[in-house]
Amino acid sequence: MITSQKADLILYNANVLTLDPKNPRAELVAVKGERIIQVGHNDKLGDLEGQKTQKIECQGKTLVPGFNDAHCHILAFASSLLSVNCSPSAVCSIADIKAQIRKQARELPKGAWIRATGYNEFYLAEKRHPNRDDLDQAAPHHPVKLVHRSLHACVLNSVALSLIGISRESPEPPGGMIGRDLHSGEPNGLLFEMSSYIDKMIPSLSREEFEKG
Repeated sequence: MITSQKADLILYNANVLTLDPKNPRAELVAVKGERIIQVGHNDKLGDLEGQKTQKIECQGKTLVPGFNDAHCHILAFASSLLSVNCSPSAVCSIADIKAQIRKQARELPKGAWIRATGYNEFYLAEKRHPNRDDLDQAAPHHPVKLVHRSLHACVLNSVALSLIGISRESPEPPGGMIGRDLHSGEPNGLLFEMSSYIDKMIPSLSREEFEKG
């Protein structure tokens, strides 16, 4: 691509993966406004640079085209890397889940949220969802949120339910469902399709924590 325009932004000295079979690699990408005006090599830097051009020296790091995905859980994935792993590769039973959460509770101050993720009841020896009582036994002094592998359900312990304000008197939220004891009507900790509601009540992970993830 040949252009006489001066770029607003130039990323250079990069390992550019163009996904163009004819020119699979490049070193430089130049942008003007919202358009890429040049993909090439570092020797084009002088031709594209203007007085107001912002330059980013990429130090050989890889640069790829943007990924556009209509259904992608990037932040959820980052959060999962910072959570207790309760996937089938890590646990085989509810007893294992409790052991993992109990271990995390010993490492955190009382009252700190414990996030766990990835459980699948079909792969647990008990063939059932964990409930609030299970999580209470593992971490009675910490709020716990255990997320199902589907991301469409989660389990909270008693401390977490209290902090969020879910009780026997709580109505079913629009589009969601509160699992309840069949006899007492008390929430059993299992919540369906309530992530957006719950996440408003739980302290968000910090930018530094997401970057760590």
